[in-house]
Amino acid sequence: MSRRILIANKGEVAVRIARTLIEKGYHPLGVYVSNDELSPHRRYMVEEVKISSYTNAEEIIEAALELGAEAIHPGYGLLESEPGFSQEVARRGLIFIGPPPGQIEFARDKLAVKTLAEKLEIPTLPWSLVKNEEDLEEFARTYGYPLILKPVKGNWGRGLRILWSEKDRDQLKTLIREAEKIYRDSRIYVEPYITGVKHIEIQLIGDGEKVIHLYDRECSIQDNYMKIIVEAPSTLQVNGLREKILNYALSIGEAVRLRNLATIEFLYDARSRSVFLNEVNMGLSPEHVVTEAVTRIDLVEKQVEAALYSTIGLKQENVSLNGWAFQAKIFNKNIFRDEPSSGLIKTYNEPNGLGIACDTGIAPGVKVRDEYTLLVKVLAWGSSRLIALNRLKRALNDIYIDGVHTNIPVLREILDSKDVENGIYNTRFFVEKRDEIISKLRERMLLHAIASISLIEYGSKEARKILGEGKLGAEKIMEEASRTKRTAWFYYARLRERIRRK
Repeated sequence: MSRRILIANKGEVAVRIARTLIEKGYHPLGVYVSNDELSPHRRYMVEEVKISSYTNAEEIIEAALELGAEAIHPGYGLLESEPGFSQEVARRGLIFIGPPPGQIEFARDKLAVKTLAEKLEIPTLPWSLVKNEEDLEEFARTYGYPLILKPVKGNWGRGLRILWSEKDRDQLKTLIREAEKIYRDSRIYVEPYITGVKHIEIQLIGDGEKVIHLYDRECSIQDNYMKIIVEAPSTLQVNGLREKILNYALSIGEAVRLRNLATIEFLYDARSRSVFLNEVNMGLSPEHVVTEAVTRIDLVEKQVEAALYSTIGLKQENVSLNGWAFQAKIFNKNIFRDEPSSGLIKTYNEPNGLGIACDTGIAPGVKVRDEYTLLVKVLAWGSSRLIALNRLKRALNDIYIDGVHTNIPVLREILDSKDVENGIYNTRFFVEKRDEIISKLRERMLLHAIASISLIEYGSKEARKILGEGKLGAEKIMEEASRTKRTAWFYYARLRERIRRK
């Protein structure tokens, strides 16, 4: 009889986990809420239960018991990083597929992580707990501005505040209140804010006895702390640096006797050639697929093995890199207003071809809420970095989502940058390029609008038919797109003269 595992999540991550469970002979069980009745993840579940919220731990555990589950996989986000959830899962006689509660609690406490790192002689940025503006000013006298405030129990980039000068010190009071409300822990600490660094992550896996690394990945291209382009391995070029960071990560994993997965984050400052531990995250990460692509190791499968059988079946000497991989994350975002976009998915056309894979939680008829949601993760693998990059570019030109605004145009512009092609970017890349990219896209949008108006005003029935199908420009196959654009330029000139005469 197949073992039954409940997936306590939704969308693309639930689909991702279910695929592995089915391939390995397990029965995936699911949960869903009323707004997700058409969500693709439901198609993969052998049985499922309707619940009120994906964060209602009690309902999820009751659903697992009702369906006869042996274990619960939390996915990522939501309940994965809540030690209380994994404790309650174990108390109710179920297996939690992830690290044990103590390790989750350790990773959530950023100061505990820093303290361990210092004990292991792993460099960290200077830090101090701050309770008031006087504490802040004392720290600033030593390290200057800019500074960054972080909740001790924060996660997923939430609650961070950058202080560019002493005028920003009043943000501390607000953050203390937010941290107490969200994390039930009002402690805030401060660090120097260093810009233009590389964000490097090391993937670890352990069975409680041995810990191995699955090499590195780079997440330096971020939009408001959301990692939007990821690649593996990283673009680190300094001799011996990768090995040093890998050893730092292994030291942490061994010190906590890691069981299951963990991601160890580092910051590399090329100006000073310095590496700093940033934080530790337990469990599966959204970026794990690029690591899977270059190591050919299914991390969800290894999570299940570690939880159910207390083994990972891996040796460090058997782990090697194979090619290069990129991942692009597609969010529901109005790029011109810099805010989430909501709506009903009307059309979703997925890219395919050699080296391309997608994890998605959308399909026609799915409602997207007015909050940032990871709609699709597009993976591109190649035998070289350039091949992988070009495949991702092609995939992002092929993909089509209608019903909500997305960040796809921004991703395309980023990948066309010479800095990205040459691998010489850092966390300042999108901060510095954002206005230029948005301005360029706005001009292109206006050009398409003018071309559309011109065609509607003067164009043939055939041209209007093309417009009615929503296939102008990049959304139309190349032959029709080129023909439409040539016609549009002609009619644009006529429309411009008409406007001038008026």
